[in-house]
Amino acid sequence: MVLLSMNVLAQERIASLNLCTDLLLLELVEPERIVSLTYWASDPDLSYLAERARGIPVNHSLAEEIVPRDPDLILAGQFSDVQVVSMLTRLGYPVAVLDVPLTLAGMRAHILEFGELVGEPEAALALVDKIDAGLREAVAAVPAGEPPLAAVYGPQGVSPGSDTLLNDLLSLAGYRNLAAELGIVSYGTLSLEDLVMAQPDVLVLDNVASNTDSIAHRALQHPVLRRQFADKPVLSLPPKWSVCVGPTVVDVVTVLVAGRPG
Repeated sequence: MVLLSMNVLAQERIASLNLCTDLLLLELVEPERIVSLTYWASDPDLSYLAERARGIPVNHSLAEEIVPRDPDLILAGQFSDVQVVSMLTRLGYPVAVLDVPLTLAGMRAHILEFGELVGEPEAALALVDKIDAGLREAVAAVPAGEPPLAAVYGPQGVSPGSDTLLNDLLSLAGYRNLAAELGIVSYGTLSLEDLVMAQPDVLVLDNVASNTDSIAHRALQHPVLRRQFADKPVLSLPPKWSVCVGPTVVDVVTVLVAGRPG
């Protein structure tokens, strides 16, 4: 996290410019303290807390939408528009830019740090404990035996390798991760040739919305993929589980465990 203005004496009125900070705010802070969320927070395809977000004023990550709300603290993400963040900082608003955690351990630390930032450390600790309890329950059902090989395939063939949250979740669910075994660190691309040569046991489609028809998503319907996995498990992780970190990691592990080939 980078705090661009250190004059954060109160966090009673908080605005968010990023979907992931939206979701953690909704998890940890009373709605009366949230003066604005992004419009994505109420989109059920992207937000698992869409119902909770309804009724809270929305923004499109524009400074002119935030200034009239006069927040005590503004939360942004590392990919937020730097010009908007810079303008709000110049106007004297305390702005915190939060990184995206890349691992399960990083997720826990991120939630706890976020809780301190918004004045809700106990709620953050309770959320981490809830997530850990959910993960323990999910992995209790992992069967014994040789871990199956999973290929994670997202839009444009993007796949998480080592040092990623999804790699940690695959390991918890008792899988080997093809991208990591091919030496991909962080995120890289799996080619169709990689999938044909490796003969993975399971295909995990990551960040796939059912109503999306982009070129990147249509690649997931390639005949090679359909033929390769005609008789193998194909698991789908929707964007609202994949875009941001939080309690949905439990949903991911539950689906992975349930979908393991027997």
